[in-house]
Amino acid sequence: MKPVREWGFWVLYFIPWVTVLLRFWISTVPEFGFFPIPLALLCAFLVLSASQPAISRRYPVLTQSFLLLQSAVITVLILTPPLQDFYAMLFLGLSLVTAKYLSAPRDLLWLGFFCLVVSVTLVAAWGLAEGVTYFPIYVAGILVLGLYGRTSRKAEEARKRSEDLLAQLQTANRKLHSYAEQAEEVAKIHERNRLARELHDAATQTVFSINLTAEAARMALTQDPGRLPALLEKIQESSADALAEMRALVGELRPRNMTEDGLAPTLRQHFTIRERRERLRIAFTVDGEERGDLDVKEALFRTAQEALNNVVKHAGVSEAEVSLKFLDDEITLRIRDAGKGFDPAASSAGEGFGLASMRERIESRGGSFALASRPGAGTEVSARIPLAAKGETHEQEPADQGPDR
Repeated sequence: MKPVREWGFWVLYFIPWVTVLLRFWISTVPEFGFFPIPLALLCAFLVLSASQPAISRRYPVLTQSFLLLQSAVITVLILTPPLQDFYAMLFLGLSLVTAKYLSAPRDLLWLGFFCLVVSVTLVAAWGLAEGVTYFPIYVAGILVLGLYGRTSRKAEEARKRSEDLLAQLQTANRKLHSYAEQAEEVAKIHERNRLARELHDAATQTVFSINLTAEAARMALTQDPGRLPALLEKIQESSADALAEMRALVGELRPRNMTEDGLAPTLRQHFTIRERRERLRIAFTVDGEERGDLDVKEALFRTAQEALNNVVKHAGVSEAEVSLKFLDDEITLRIRDAGKGFDPAASSAGEGFGLASMRERIESRGGSFALASRPGAGTEVSARIPLAAKGETHEQEPADQGPDR
């Protein structure tokens, strides 16, 4: 039904009964005299009708039983002398109840039942010739009110479903906001971990060197004061290098020229900086036409950066080879040095901070990471990332743990 107040519906429901009662007193009593049986039946119908709201609301299963009982009362009224056709108006109220409380297809069945009862009863009371002049108007009224009420009820049900759907969408929206806040917090944690890793990669070695030089200067102060100026100069140079490294870190957390220039030019620029800063000469070769997502390229850039950090810290050489290949189905990166090397299997600590960082970066993007090293024979780090992973979303990099390589 339309979103009207409940009392408004029942006022409309009782209008046919009030109309019939007025017709009874105005036309039947003056013309035929007072007949107690029709009045008693009208009172019985009123009692049933007054009980209808509470019964239909509290005991919906009894609604159809009440409709059947009320239909029987109306039928007896029509057939009770003195014969009056207007008693059939009471079926209009029943059609409203049918539209309000009964779902399809029962509502249509009851409307059809009311039409059949009205037609048969009026024909039985006045005969076929006269009865067919009475029942069409009542049948039309039953169908108009019943079908209109049925359409209104469906519209109201659709409105309620829309409100329920809106409430569900609002709940889902609140949950999405909550999940977004949680994801943002997780992203902040991963970003802090990544920043810690980048600080480790960029500044640890220089700061460690400054610390050793400062300790040597402290000892020279009492043992060999002549060395003090040179040591202080070295500390100053190392401090300048550390400042340069920190500035480079700020600019290289995500290399800004990666998007415009690509991976190979960005690596060349980085190698130039390292050669100037650390005297590390790097032989760099590139094969194939550059391709791949920015996310993949950054992972390879960080892997090369960390591998060269290890060359500077542990290999004991000032030269390295870097090879970058763009194949049809993958990108490969190889970093090799001819330094001291080590035995990975004999390492008690296993993979350290730097190696674990490289492995996690590559594997989180669907690639593979390999390390080959032998004491006295140098170290080779290789990584490959399939281009089939292009466009995939990768998880944030996990936090690294453990000592350096």
